Parts: sequence; C-alpha cells; structure tokens
Amino acid sequence: MLLRQNATPKKKQGGWLMLSASMALVIASIMSLYAFREQAQKDMGERAVAQADALSAIRTAAEILVFEHYVDYQEGVPITRGGTTLSFGNSPGQALRPTVAQLRQMNLGIEGASDVGSYKSLTQGGYSITVNRTPAGCETSPSGVDCNITGLVCTDRPVQDFGAPAGEVDGFGIGKMLSRIGGNAGASMLGGTGEIVSTGASWKAPNPIPGTPAGVVCARFGFGVAEYWNFLRVRDSRDPNFMNNVTLKGGLHVKSTATYGAACPTDGMAMWGNFEGNPVWLQCKAGKWEPGNGLTYATEGAACSQDRDFAITTTNVALVCSNNKWVSQARSGLRTASYYQNGSVVPTPACTPGLTPSAVVAAVSASSIIGSNNPGNNSGSFQASIDSSWRVTITGSSGQPAGSSAMALVLAFCNP
Repeated sequence: MLLRQNATPKKKQGGWLMLSASMALVIASIMSLYAFREQAQKDMGERAVAQADALSAIRTAAEILVFEHYVDYQEGVPITRGGTTLSFGNSPGQALRPTVAQLRQMNLGIEGASDVGSYKSLTQGGYSITVNRTPAGCETSPSGVDCNITGLVCTDRPVQDFGAPAGEVDGFGIGKMLSRIGGNAGASMLGGTGEIVSTGASWKAPNPIPGTPAGVVCARFGFGVAEYWNFLRVRDSRDPNFMNNVTLKGGLHVKSTATYGAACPTDGMAMWGNFEGNPVWLQCKAGKWEPGNGLTYATEGAACSQDRDFAITTTNVALVCSNNKWVSQARSGLRTASYYQNGSVVPTPACTPGLTPSAVVAAVSASSIIGSNNPGNNSGSFQASIDSSWRVTITGSSGQPAGSSAMALVLAFCNP
C-alpha cells in the first residue's frame, strides 16, 4: 500500500516540470521576438534620421544658392556659381528646378551627396528641388523687387515599405524624419488635400510631386522681401540711400560705367567712365557726366568756347583754350633758339594741332666786324631778317651781304 501511495506524487511532479519548461521557452521566444523587433525598429529609425539629414543638407545648399542670388531670382536672370550656369526657367535643370548634381557642381557644401535616397522606397528615387517667386504676379514689378523667393526640397515619391499596398505610407519613418528636420519639415498626409503640411500645420505649400501623393517628405527654405529690405544684399540693385559717410577697409570696385558728356539721371552720382577709350572718374553735374576731379578733358586742336580756359588730355597733357582751339601747353611757345649764317634756312618746328610755327631774329653778332671776309662786314653794323621760307638774311649798313663771321640768333615758336 505504501508503494502505491508514493508513485502518484512522482508522476505529478514530472508533469509540472515539463509544463514549466514549456512556459519558459514560450516566454523566452516572446522576449526574443520583442527584442528583435525593438532592434529592427531602432535600425529603421536611425536610417530615417540619416535620410532626414541628407534632405536637410540639400535644403541648406539650395538655401545658400537662393541667398547669394536673391536679386537674380527676383529679376529672372541666369544663375552662375562655381563655373556652373543655370538658365532661368521652370524646367528640370533650370534655375527654378535645379538638380542635386548641379548643386554639387556649384560647390555648395554637398560634395559626395547622392542623387538618390537611402530609406526604403526612396532608394528607388531621388529628390525634387523647386524654387518659387511669390506672390503670383510679383515678377511684373520692376526687376521683380516685390518677389519673395521660397523653395522646397522633397522626396520625389512617397515614403513606403517595399511591397506595401498602394497608398499605404511608412508613418514611423515619416515621423522620424519630420522630428529630425524640425520646423522647416512638412509632409503630405493620408486623407488630406495633397498639400505639404508642416508639423502643427504652421505652414502649408503645394505638393510639387505629380499626382500629389501622400507620404512625400519636404524641407522648406526661402527669404522674404520684408526680411531683407533694410539690408544690402549680394547683387542688390536698390539704392541704399545712406545718410552719412561710408568707410571701406578694402578697395572699391565700380562695375557700372558712364560716358563723358552723356546725359545722367541724378546730380551727385559718381562712377567710372571713359573718354577717348581711357578710364576717367565721372560725376553727374547739371544732367551730364563731368570729370569727378573738376578738370575738363579735351583733345589737342579740338574746338573750345572760352579763351584761357584750361583742360587736360587723358594722358595728362595740359591744354589751354586759345583762339577757340585747345592748345598743348607742353608743346607751345619757344621751341628752338640757334645761331644761323647769312643765307641759312631755319628748320620749321613741328607744332601740334591748333599751333602755328613762327620765328624772329633776336640778335646779330660777329667774331670780327672790321676787315673780315667781305665788305658787308666792314660797315660797322648789321641788319638781319627771316622771310616766309624761313631763310635768314644778314647785311651790313650798306646793304651788302655779311660774311660767314656774322651770325643771327633766331628763336622759333609754336603759337596759337
């Protein structure tokens, strides 16, 4: 009887051990599965964050381009940076729709950035970059100065799991991306109107992806006219209207040019100009561009209106107005002073335009007056003259030609 009574508890104990082991195995399996899912979700979250960082980097590059070329975008002209030029337009590869590859070529800080995404369905697509001039019609204002320049960098397709049913999006990944990008992030939502809506719906923008699908993630950028109206910008076309002095540590490069004597819009303006192909600093005075240094630029021999006025050539030759012509002071007046014998021809000086050569006899001398080589030297005095052919005549008081010992000092001039 005792043996039979002890056999029953042993069987019950063995069954309990088997049940306990099975339960432990199930619990361990559940915990392993949970840990696996947790790790997989963590990995997906990190990949979503990496994708968000790539989107943010492209956004920053596009924002730098718009900031540097704000005025060009307002005016609607081609954009050039780093040796790459974008023609202005709204087609792919143009200024309003640049590509990631073009932003790389423009040295905007995304060297090595991929043209395609890295998260789930985005590995089969790329990015859409759009720049807009807002509000509508602002481009018709002079030089488009009323335009705000805004833009979006978006995934060019919805964020989805591979093999997910059509229209289903990866809400977990989208949430991670929006959180990482911050206040400039937005996405198109299921059941919405297709717009890009920011977290908290603080801003909205049209969905740039054809068909306006849900699940598109974007990062916005842009600058408004009101934000920068009081600041000078790169390539700014406005007059800052400063009310006091401006001090520059470096050089001043004035690219605009004017033409000497041409009409000018506002008295007091100053810029580089040209006169006879040479650079001169001009100021606007009485509606015409005049030399900024107060001098008058002119050409030798050109007409002038008031005698004794002064001017200067672009090669710094001083001029004076004489007989209504500009005359060079450097080449006017006495040109030569030399002695000549009877019958000699005086060389005619080369005079510049506006000047006429002339000559006078200033004095006559002789090494031996009495008893020298001919009777003309024995008369006790000399007379000398120069004719229209610039020939010198020296005679004694008796009218006889003087000999070689008599010399006349002739002064040659270039006069108005």
